[in-house]
Amino acid sequence: MKTAHGDFRRYERTNLRLPIGLEIGNQHLDADTMNISQGGIALAKNGVSPLTKGQVIKVNFKSVAGMSTAARVVHVGPEHVGLSLHKGRLTGQDMDSLIDTAPTWQQLNIKVRRSIWTLSRRAAVLSVNTFLRPLLMAWVRPRFLFAAYGSRKDVETYLTPRMAKLLPPIMIGGFIRNGKQRGFMVASKYLESELASSSERVRDYLENLKSDFGNVQRIALVGRLPNFVLKSGIPIENPFVSGAMGTRFMIWDVARQMKALPQYRDEQGIVVLGGAGRIGNPICEDLLSIFKTVIAFDTRYEQEEVLSLRGGTLVKTARVERLGEHKMFIGLTHHGDVIGDWAAYMQEGSMIADDTHPCISMEVREKLAAHGVKTMKIVLGHQEFSMMPRLPSWNNRDIPGCLVEALVLLDHENEVAENFDLFSVAATNAGFKGRLIEPLDE
Repeated sequence: MKTAHGDFRRYERTNLRLPIGLEIGNQHLDADTMNISQGGIALAKNGVSPLTKGQVIKVNFKSVAGMSTAARVVHVGPEHVGLSLHKGRLTGQDMDSLIDTAPTWQQLNIKVRRSIWTLSRRAAVLSVNTFLRPLLMAWVRPRFLFAAYGSRKDVETYLTPRMAKLLPPIMIGGFIRNGKQRGFMVASKYLESELASSSERVRDYLENLKSDFGNVQRIALVGRLPNFVLKSGIPIENPFVSGAMGTRFMIWDVARQMKALPQYRDEQGIVVLGGAGRIGNPICEDLLSIFKTVIAFDTRYEQEEVLSLRGGTLVKTARVERLGEHKMFIGLTHHGDVIGDWAAYMQEGSMIADDTHPCISMEVREKLAAHGVKTMKIVLGHQEFSMMPRLPSWNNRDIPGCLVEALVLLDHENEVAENFDLFSVAATNAGFKGRLIEPLDE
């Protein structure tokens, strides 16, 4: 289901009609849910007409003693009211408790729907990767791959142990189109934890990619996979791309847009949170083409270093006092929620463009907002791009930065692969554009 800004909710909604009580100051209202997710609730409009967008209310679930939550009104329509849970979310156990109190017919309906959805996903994965695979390969003739991996939870959603024995080492998980370019999202049967701990499995994954898709021109390595490859002592060479250029372009393009906002036009500097490392270092240098000062803040720095580069100043530091010097931030830390620890050092009116994985949670965004710091999410898009099925919590026209590098290099070979300025021109001319959007509804 889409949100107002065109992206998708993080949590799937369950059609669950239950009586609830609403507390708005001293006012108490009775209402009925239409559907519930771990991060939001849709209410039937009858009886809740006093609600207005932006209100924070208390929701009491009458069917489960003692269960309540705070929520913000995010939508008021002619037939329903949408609530986003405030400073928290329902756990899977909470959802199960609510379902257990529903009438029997609702429980059966939910169980049947979930079973059908699970079986259909697994049937699709099995058929696409067995008898339909040769036909799909011949029809698509992929020029590129988006090579991913999953956690145990991800894998169990789509596979059973018995299914895994029937599938090839590299599974096709989705179809990707960008203009006339066509490719696949693929994944190894190895889990993320297995790839992180075994160089042999990383090497096996890469070899299988090349042998199973010999005619593919570019293979984008997603997420932590480039780090796994380099840690294994394997150079990232054609047809593989690390995706660093795409990520750098996305952040550089978004930083330009931030600088153009009326409230930041006079700002001369920016802070990169998590500014050390394979991606952070070059990003900080890229941003010197936009800002006079770039502060690379990273707790891994043992001492502060001030460098003169590209006509500007790059400060590498772990001093939290530096965070108060500028109002624009790029989030690149290993986990978004660590940024919450630094909220008190940031100026009121600051903005964080978040490219962390996992991203800044709703709870930490609320903490930052209490200090006057706004959080936005960074995405990269193209009007002719689509992915089916879409990535969870993504708009199907938004593109992971690592994939953009592969798409650009398809048309430019290696001439822009090592030069960021040339790559940026090529990506811009090809129609790729960074965007700042409101964080996903939870």
